[in-house]
Amino acid sequence: MLVRLDLNKSNLATWMMVFFTAVLIVTGFYTDLFQAPTQINPEMSQYRSLFRPGQILGVKEMVLKNNLGTFHFERTGTEANSPWKMVSPRQLPANTNLLQTILSDLNKVQIRSVHQNDPINIANYSLDSSILQVTLIDSNGKESNLKFGLINPLDNSTYVSLSDQDAIYHIDNITTTLNTLDLANFVDTRIFTFNPEEVVSLTIFRGPKEKKNKNFLIEKKETDWFGQRERTLNSDSVKDYLQQLSHLKSPLILDEVTEELQNEVDKYLEKPAFEMVITDSKGVQNTYLLSGLIRSLPGVKLEKWQHYIIKPSNRKFPYILQKKSLEVFQQSERRLRSFPIKKLFY
Repeated sequence: MLVRLDLNKSNLATWMMVFFTAVLIVTGFYTDLFQAPTQINPEMSQYRSLFRPGQILGVKEMVLKNNLGTFHFERTGTEANSPWKMVSPRQLPANTNLLQTILSDLNKVQIRSVHQNDPINIANYSLDSSILQVTLIDSNGKESNLKFGLINPLDNSTYVSLSDQDAIYHIDNITTTLNTLDLANFVDTRIFTFNPEEVVSLTIFRGPKEKKNKNFLIEKKETDWFGQRERTLNSDSVKDYLQQLSHLKSPLILDEVTEELQNEVDKYLEKPAFEMVITDSKGVQNTYLLSGLIRSLPGVKLEKWQHYIIKPSNRKFPYILQKKSLEVFQQSERRLRSFPIKKLFY
């Protein structure tokens, strides 16, 4: 009886050993399959900025893809502060301030930690099904594709990967909400692109400028502003007036036109009601043709006699504006002599 009991104890110990061994094997397999993100070696962890110094300044093109579409932009010049234009899905002037803000946000990104760029981490952070991507292209055509993954709402952080770097970065989420931006956000609907501080003269002609029928004139000499016949103007009033113009926006840009519509627009602008000429401190001069009130345009739904057309010389397409904004072009020199104008037109 004693021998049999010892044998049973021996068998029980053996089966318990087998059981715990099996549990360890299964647990190890499970842990390997669903392991926590692995931080990469300490040398890579020393990086704190996502992009190299000066890399953002050299960006010539940018492609942003989110769940609302794919938007392609190009700089119109070689300088870092050059305006941007939209290449697709429409060829329109781009909201340069917004694009510069996005690049500035990317340039300031700080890295919290660096992780291995392996299939498990890619899946854990949703980088394999990223709906938000930003591609930066420099002047040499070199591309850097930035994918955004899972967003942690608790600490406002996210995970990103760069096509030219073999790592996944845990970063502070950028301030601009890129996944909610659409065509309306990216298009610059402003009529005027000048900097009010750089304007040195502005002339409004009644009819085409060739007739030399000046309806309004302001001119800067050193630090003072003057009107026609050298009348001194209030500098603050002039500044407010220029701000009015710079804030003027259009609800409709005629970027996709039929031949019939183009012919009708040309007829309206052939004999403009006004023509404006603006010169800046660098000697750059732009002109703006303003039609009279339009009755109708082929294929465009407009209320009769409630809109007019304006065509800037530095923009590819004409704009449609509402009748009430014509007041800003029917300016009186007398109003600029004493008090500033506060009303803005959009």
